[in-house]
Amino acid sequence: MEAGDKLTEEMREKYGARSVDNAMRLNPDDFDEMIEWRDALDPHYAKLWMDYTYGGLFARGVLDDRTRILVAIAQSVAVGDLEGVESNIRAALGQDVAPREALEVILQAGTYLGIPKIVPAARAFRRIATELGRIDEIKSTQLPLDGRNAERSLEAERSTWNVPEEDFPQRQEFMDKYGWEGISAGLRLQATHHVEGITTLDRVDQNFLSLWLKLIYAGLYERRVLDDKTRILCMVGICTVIDEQAQAYNHQRAALVFGATPREVLEVTLQSTIYCGMPRSLRGMRLLMRVLEEQDRTAEITETQLSLDL
Repeated sequence: MEAGDKLTEEMREKYGARSVDNAMRLNPDDFDEMIEWRDALDPHYAKLWMDYTYGGLFARGVLDDRTRILVAIAQSVAVGDLEGVESNIRAALGQDVAPREALEVILQAGTYLGIPKIVPAARAFRRIATELGRIDEIKSTQLPLDGRNAERSLEAERSTWNVPEEDFPQRQEFMDKYGWEGISAGLRLQATHHVEGITTLDRVDQNFLSLWLKLIYAGLYERRVLDDKTRILCMVGICTVIDEQAQAYNHQRAALVFGATPREVLEVTLQSTIYCGMPRSLRGMRLLMRVLEEQDRTAEITETQLSLDL
């Protein structure tokens, strides 16, 4: 029996097959290192950690592996955990996540975290993708310089807008002024929030508003590398760990619009305990319950609880 296999078997006997087998499935490249230092320093803590993460949260099945690991990449970037970023990138590429999708999470995170947080993560991604012989998958999936805008149509998108014309009387004026691409994307993705934001910025700094619309709404939010549901759940995860409650509220509502169940949104906030601790995650949970109360949907949480002995 090789040394690595021997360590794994010892850990299975000590910490339980359910936890260790799930850990080896999700993090085969670095699980040995994860467990070794915990086991050497404090076996009781290691047991608690294993039962809570790999034997517990990561085995609940509320989020599919792809979504959970993409959210985890986003949250690792958010808290500046480069070791976690690298571990989650390796896990993602081993779970049938396309390299372009993993990179997209990092790039999209810059909207809320800024450039300094995403640069080390993007460099780590490039190194890992190169090491694994998968960098060509990035080069072959690059978007055109104008992104997806050549594929878009104003007339086709009108039916996707979630804001009645009477609630946004300046709509045509703003599209003429700033271009329809960014305005249309916002009306589709973030109804109330978008109108309020662009109306305020139009009053205070129109040049910045133009730049912002081109970068975020006409640019990043319309790249379509990730489906809207997954991208928004990643944003929910980021907002939870950085404790940005206004945007978390906005994205929780948007996630529900784009097909996430209340239980899935809740799962993102609960799994956030791993990356930011209990207080911020529980604030995110309370925020979601407020959203669900406003929409008369609390039963979709209270009546879908998981079994105690899952």
